[in-house]
Amino acid sequence: MKKRLFVVLAAVFVLVGMSANAQVKNDDPKRVDGETSIRGDVNEDGIVDVADINAIIEIMKNGGGTGGKTIYYWYIGQTDPSTMSSISPIVANTDMSSPGWREIGPTLPTYSSSNMLWNGTENNITFSERNYYYLALPNSSIQLYDDTGYNVMEAYTSLGTQMIGNVTYYVYTCNAKAKAFGYNIY
Repeated sequence: MKKRLFVVLAAVFVLVGMSANAQVKNDDPKRVDGETSIRGDVNEDGIVDVADINAIIEIMKNGGGTGGKTIYYWYIGQTDPSTMSSISPIVANTDMSSPGWREIGPTLPTYSSSNMLWNGTENNITFSERNYYYLALPNSSIQLYDDTGYNVMEAYTSLGTQMIGNVTYYVYTCNAKAKAFGYNIY
């Protein structure tokens, strides 16, 4: 099966390579008319060749990814993240009041009261209406605390996990309607 797939991919790349070479602009031999790169040049090295087939096989092995680093996020909002298949919308790091996904980075630090993921005492996230809201965290040990350090997770119901972008997110819903979120996360 793998051998057949490789043969089919090789044939497709030969045809795509011929097509791409036939459409090259005279003033820039590496660019296709109206495009920023050559069609079929998956690894963007300016040449359509067997290395592009290897890049496709690597993408397929990684489930559509390119083998790059995993980026972790956390979510707060009124849309249930267990129904989501992608990380969207992403909130800018400078926006301290809007709901949505927020980037953590390529690693998950160890959080504590002196190294918080989110300081809700200083930053309140406001929702469009008073309603139930959801929280998604990339680690089950990350919890919510009030400004005195009291763990408030008993006010949330676990909805299980959701895999998004090769990361398992732990999804919770608040048991009460709210217009804003102001807890610390660590």
